[in-house]
Amino acid sequence: MNDLLSDYHVFYQNVRGFHWNVKGENFFDLHVQFEELYTKLYQNIDDLAERVVTIGFRPLHAYSDYLKNSIHKEITDVSNGDECVKHVIDGLGILAQSHRKVAKEAGEAGDIATEDMLTAFVADIEKRMWMFTMFAK
Repeated sequence: MNDLLSDYHVFYQNVRGFHWNVKGENFFDLHVQFEELYTKLYQNIDDLAERVVTIGFRPLHAYSDYLKNSIHKEITDVSNGDECVKHVIDGLGILAQSHRKVAKEAGEAGDIATEDMLTAFVADIEKRMWMFTMFAK
């Protein structure tokens, strides 16, 4: 679950960067959508970290640990709206894969509460991925 928490943090920061730096004709739409997305990511981060504590572990909390444990890469110096959206779509896909892996492990361990939480998260992530994909067409 700490790997998933790491994925969230790196992707969250990427989306914050897109929100702050996006330029172009779709600025107003994308600026709002990126803020909505990173707000949801932040809520999921908090819920996930609290779940880690609830089941008896310690959530990672150092950015250096996030970078070591995440499959996401930092994305810098991107301001083109189309490029930002492409990175968001890719990042949401990666995050969905991470959720599925951890949810499967939780289910195999009999941790249905974690499995249920992650299933709800991935449903929302997939819907957002679909919406950004439709925007990009």
